[in-house]
Amino acid sequence: MRILLDRDVPMSRGKACAQAVHAALRAFDVPHGRVVVLNGTAEEVAAMAVVIRDAGLTEVAPGTITAGATVLR
Repeated sequence: MRILLDRDVPMSRGKACAQAVHAALRAFDVPHGRVVVLNGTAEEVAAMAVVIRDAGLTEVAPGTITAGATVLR
């Protein structure tokens, strides 16, 4: 599995980690396994199979795409 976080969205490490987990859990209902979290451009993140749009309750504006995920086979 690969998860990309939009490097242009300012987020704390904790927020970035939470968004990555949101992407993995929502997209694939993945049990324990290997997950690699990397930074990507806005375009790379938006091109992933699943994207996470933030609710805007903490650090970023509502609807901001913060993360995406794709399963690598």
